[in-house]
Amino acid sequence: MKRLNRSLLIPKIVIVLLIGALAVGSSGCKSKKKLAQEQAAAEYAEKVQKALADLQAILDDNGTMPVSEMERRLNDIKAMNLNDDQVNEKIKLVEEKIASLKEAWRLKKEAEEEKAKLEAERTKYDYINEYFVRIANTQDVNVANGIIKEALKMYASEDTPVLIIIHKEGDVVDYDKPTTIKNYLNFVKDQKKYDNKISSVKFDPYGQITELELIKK
Repeated sequence: MKRLNRSLLIPKIVIVLLIGALAVGSSGCKSKKKLAQEQAAAEYAEKVQKALADLQAILDDNGTMPVSEMERRLNDIKAMNLNDDQVNEKIKLVEEKIASLKEAWRLKKEAEEEKAKLEAERTKYDYINEYFVRIANTQDVNVANGIIKEALKMYASEDTPVLIIIHKEGDVVDYDKPTTIKNYLNFVKDQKKYDNKISSVKFDPYGQITELELIKK
């Protein structure tokens, strides 16, 4: 009987040992899982803090960071999908700042383009005006005649009409007596004075002036 009891005890001991091993193994697995969770949580918290710092740096920037760099950093953070309330709130603020900066840049560009357009409009006939100014300021008649001969090359003919506006109010325009470009150039030479400016110019297909409209300065 005693030998039988010993033989029965052996399997029981094995079972107990197996249960103990399983318990230890299960505890070890739980510890590893918990450790992995804690590590993931720490990494997530670190990402959140870095994202918040980067977003705040964009919000605090006073013009040293290019908008393109702001957008790059913002897109990198958004791609992380952190789903954190603080991060999402700062993302919204950064998006508003970038949109505001882009709008300011667009308005500035439009203003610069409009200014350049007005300047180009103001100076586009300077090369024509220059001849009148040179003739008016030349004391030597022969030199003045040479400038007149050079100027006439820009016109379709010596009889190209020159219209001088003496009064303009809305659509109502009053003109001085019509003259020709040759007569007007000689008039400027004789008077030694040019007190008009170009209002409009008409050209033929070859770029020659077919009509010149002047207005009193």
